[in-house]
Amino acid sequence: MKTERQDDALDQLERKISYSFRNRALLLQALTHASSRDKEHPCNERLEFLGDSILGQIVSEYLYETFPEDEEGELSTLKSVLVSSKILASFTKKLGIENLIILGKGIKEQKAIPSSILAGTFEAVAAALYLDGGIEPTRQLILSLTKEKLKEVVENRAELNHKSILQDYAQRTLARVPTYIVKREVGPDHRKMFQVVVEINGASFGPAWGRSKKEAEQRAARAALKTLEKNGYREGSP
Repeated sequence: MKTERQDDALDQLERKISYSFRNRALLLQALTHASSRDKEHPCNERLEFLGDSILGQIVSEYLYETFPEDEEGELSTLKSVLVSSKILASFTKKLGIENLIILGKGIKEQKAIPSSILAGTFEAVAAALYLDGGIEPTRQLILSLTKEKLKEVVENRAELNHKSILQDYAQRTLARVPTYIVKREVGPDHRKMFQVVVEINGASFGPAWGRSKKEAEQRAARAALKTLEKNGYREGSP
């Protein structure tokens, strides 16, 4: 992007997020993916790390205040959906950030930018906003986007796919894919019950029972999400 065009594009982004950066270098860093090898601007990996925590805190506080009757597991599930790669990538596209990301040649040549990069860039932009302007403009941006999605999520709460949420969480956070293991089968064929655990990178979560393998897997995934959100993740232990 040439400087003049770049400035115009960043001006448009600032209007969309209702914030003007004092240190625009932070915003440029947030938009610079590690693949670019841009010598002028450092990549956004550190900002992405910070943004992940900031986003989690803001969304957690909002859910805690909005749903006073919900149990911890229900709040954790809602949070996992709202900070998933799919949702964050949609925020990136809505704000027009997708077209501003500074990428390496290999990724540029792909038909579409991977959702993981789009999601990571949104987290990096949130962190840049926080460092430049503090928590309030960051909260305003995140909640303005999150509230729209939350209505959809709540309306479809009963149909939430905990396995998909856990897989997204595990791949983004741990670079691993969950494995489901049937531990026990009890009862006659017409009333069989299944006990399932889910393993991620050596850690085991569950067990959970269900009237089918699918039901037990969903319940095990929900238990895993609850534990991961509550305690964080330590390699080799639940």
